[in-house]
Amino acid sequence: MKGLSQSLRNISGVLLALVSVSLLVSCKWHGSVTEYVYGKTPIVEIGTDVLYMEDLKQVLPLGLSDADSTLFAERYIRNWAQDVLFYQNAIRNIPDTKDIDRLVENYRRSLIEHEYQRRLIEQKFSSEITEEEIEQFFNDNQRLFVLDESLLKGLYLKIPVKSHDLSEIRKLYTLLDDESFEEIEKYSIRNAGRCEFFYDNWRSVAELEVLLPPLDDPLESQLEDNSSFEFKDEEYIYLLNVSQYAPKGGIEPLDHARGRIRGLLLNNNEVAYMRNIKEDLYDAALEKGRITFYQKKTE
Repeated sequence: MKGLSQSLRNISGVLLALVSVSLLVSCKWHGSVTEYVYGKTPIVEIGTDVLYMEDLKQVLPLGLSDADSTLFAERYIRNWAQDVLFYQNAIRNIPDTKDIDRLVENYRRSLIEHEYQRRLIEQKFSSEITEEEIEQFFNDNQRLFVLDESLLKGLYLKIPVKSHDLSEIRKLYTLLDDESFEEIEKYSIRNAGRCEFFYDNWRSVAELEVLLPPLDDPLESQLEDNSSFEFKDEEYIYLLNVSQYAPKGGIEPLDHARGRIRGLLLNNNEVAYMRNIKEDLYDAALEKGRITFYQKKTE
């Protein structure tokens, strides 16, 4: 706090230097009236723009030395003044700001409407979409869930060729019990291998094929007839066990589509909800005579 208080005591000196360099004097534009903030201490004033001591205190970092605090304050004041002067110059050179004002008002209106809609939806749809709704939508709209890539679930192992007890791991990697998983994981760690269990989530075949050595036949073409694979190069043995396979062009598995379906249902509900609110507001305004229609009389 010593650096902070010392730097603030030195601000008056900083301002004197800035006045001589940047002509940051307290000046008034003709016809302008400065509205000061009650309880704050002005330190720089340009036209009707004022920088206050309290604002500078808020941005002044703690823990700076006296010299660094003074340097920071000087730079901040100079940057503030340059921004104000540039803006004031822009205003004088672009007197017609009707288009800008219209854009600003449209943007402000959009922000307010978006925030109001967010709050309405948050209050209305705080609960999750039910599993029954997800399954019903999936069954009724399967044309939306045709796979554009093949998926699989399973286990991937990459083990150095020189690893011990390879015969044991070959027996374990096709088993699906917890005890086997634990032994496989330990084996992988001991032998500096790579082990990925994805029995509970789908992976694309293309993603898995990248982890394998170059193959004579694409992995895709081998999945229909096999569930366990072993590949090899000069350094590693690659083991892949496939527990489930969903081919390209087939229907996407529900557990893979579930998250997207939930998003679709939430979006549909939100759109319908907001449409109803707007229609209710419109009907109520019509009933109360708040909307006036002007029609040109036809002769």
